[in-house]
Amino acid sequence: MSRRMVLSAVLVVSFSVFTLVPAHAKPLSPNYATLKLGGYFPQHSDLKDFDSGFDGEISLGRIVAPGFAVEGGIGYFETKGESSVPGIIANGKFKVMPLTLSLKAQTFFEQFEPYAEAGIGVYFIESEISGLFGSESDRDTQVGFHLGLGGNYNVTRQIFLGLEGKYIWVKTDVFGVDARLDGITLTGNIGLRF
Repeated sequence: MSRRMVLSAVLVVSFSVFTLVPAHAKPLSPNYATLKLGGYFPQHSDLKDFDSGFDGEISLGRIVAPGFAVEGGIGYFETKGESSVPGIIANGKFKVMPLTLSLKAQTFFEQFEPYAEAGIGVYFIESEISGLFGSESDRDTQVGFHLGLGGNYNVTRQIFLGLEGKYIWVKTDVFGVDARLDGITLTGNIGLRF
């Protein structure tokens, strides 16, 4: 069974469970802002010689109905490693800035808030290669998708701490070469409700 099928099955079950379980204690305010810091871990064979890199995001969200929130975010992640570009081995680096929109299914158990999310994003991608003949860069913009699971612990009714994992699917065409940047992001989060 492929990773996509397993992740899809987990999210379908999560969405179903979260909508059937009654909420116990929800925050006073439906609006929130979150700072997410962690790592990006490439998963596609196109990046088999690339290392994990930094991942960060700032998001704003709103609970729009019992058990559901909408969240928009701007982020940054990067990875570097060896890249074969038109037959030449060189050092390569991808720097990506995603603008994302997610739908979150969530529930509240006293201070704990588990959630699942699905979303779409516009990914602004910059690729750099450097080797014996100097360095060059190329840019691309693509649409990508993501699925994720996470949880928050409400320290107070305004402040929460959390963990989140997302799988992203996005491809790019830089230097005339198609590459998939599919990968996992894992972050530790701190948020404020307002």
